[in-house]
Amino acid sequence: MNSPSSLLLLLNMIAAIWTIFAPGLLPTALGAGAVLAFFAFEWGSLARVARILVGLSLFFPVLLGWRHGLQIQVLADAMDRAVFMAFFVTSLSFLQSAARSSPLIRRCGEAVVNQPPGRRYTVLTIGGALFGVLLNLGTISLLGTMIREGVDAQRHRTEERVSEIRLQRMTLAMMRGFCSIPMWSPITVTLAIILSSLPQISYFDMLPVGIPMTVGYLTIGWVVDRLTYPRPAPANATQGAPLVVLLPLVGLVVLIPACAFVLAELLGVSMIRALLMALPVMASVWIFVQAKGQQNRLKHVGKALWRVTLPALPTMRSEIAIFACSGFLGIMVVPLVDTQALGAVITGMGLHEGWVLVLSFWAVTICSAIGINPIISITLSVEVLPRLQGLQIEPLSVAIMAVSAWAVIVNFSPYSAAVRISGRIIGHDPVEIGMRWNAIFVTVMVVLSSLGLLMFG
Repeated sequence: MNSPSSLLLLLNMIAAIWTIFAPGLLPTALGAGAVLAFFAFEWGSLARVARILVGLSLFFPVLLGWRHGLQIQVLADAMDRAVFMAFFVTSLSFLQSAARSSPLIRRCGEAVVNQPPGRRYTVLTIGGALFGVLLNLGTISLLGTMIREGVDAQRHRTEERVSEIRLQRMTLAMMRGFCSIPMWSPITVTLAIILSSLPQISYFDMLPVGIPMTVGYLTIGWVVDRLTYPRPAPANATQGAPLVVLLPLVGLVVLIPACAFVLAELLGVSMIRALLMALPVMASVWIFVQAKGQQNRLKHVGKALWRVTLPALPTMRSEIAIFACSGFLGIMVVPLVDTQALGAVITGMGLHEGWVLVLSFWAVTICSAIGINPIISITLSVEVLPRLQGLQIEPLSVAIMAVSAWAVIVNFSPYSAAVRISGRIIGHDPVEIGMRWNAIFVTVMVVLSSLGLLMFG
């Protein structure tokens, strides 16, 4: 028997899909009510930051209505964003559930970790990116555990200093690959926020810029690794696990956006919304394919969804609360910003569009370093920047700024989920991983991103 929380998340999914085809206050209110009831059921298990954001989301409309007057349309837009973000996390959970039970994922994980030193960094970086599309933060748990176990198994015959360096390099390789995903994959919260706030651009508008950015990002990571840790003298080389096992994984990563694109064209909806509708179906097909040998494969899929996937949905309670409430607050804060006055101040200072993008990049990055969720700062940036009076900041430029900032943030902020989970798994402090181990790479990326935005703007 599934809990009320699971059923409430399903109700929110239905409401979110309803708003895609028939936007209106009724489905939005239905979804928002389901999300709010979900928070009430799961309140005792929510993380502290999630509780704070839920409390702020309840308090802020009251404050805004008392001080400035609350417009119904603003509240409806904010609730719609919260419903969409909760739908985003829930839909991804279906794919992650199928991936967690997949023998293919386990085989690929072992192949990625068990590589000779000469190509270990490169393969781990690529593996972190590929796994991240299917497992999201589960990538850090899966590969991080394999990395820790692999290093620990060799400690008895390796110097402690060498073991720690190996642990550090492998962890950073995995993280940098994982953190590159916002630049190229449609299955990211970053892209969900950007495309929801900037409907005039599409995923395919960003891809021609995102792919070169990804290549540059990963190449810089590789160069920093090589310069920081020069290659040792050749020893007895090991062959390593064959990489051909990764081909089906690459096929899956390509297949997911391809199917979403076809569905978007057929239904006449945006790709990100088509993707979220398609993921539960694709996850079910994946479970069906994995059930080879079962007598009744359709029955097996039904049992897996009912007994495994749906009961596991509430375990993402804190992530759902953080994403939904951050999206809600990001929309609610926008009316408080006087874009006309702010634009006049900026133009009066003689700053052009490029400098505005750079300063926004720095503001989002610094806010993340002190614990402000980037969903709020990114949402505020992409909503406000194109509306500044006296400036003509192209929506695509704003999108590039957002993904650049996000890719930096998730690598170094001790409040980043990727850094925190990595630290917990390998037994190191998140501040050490993000701000010490990754300091050189992040510094280089901040400088290059700032220069790039200055020219791009």
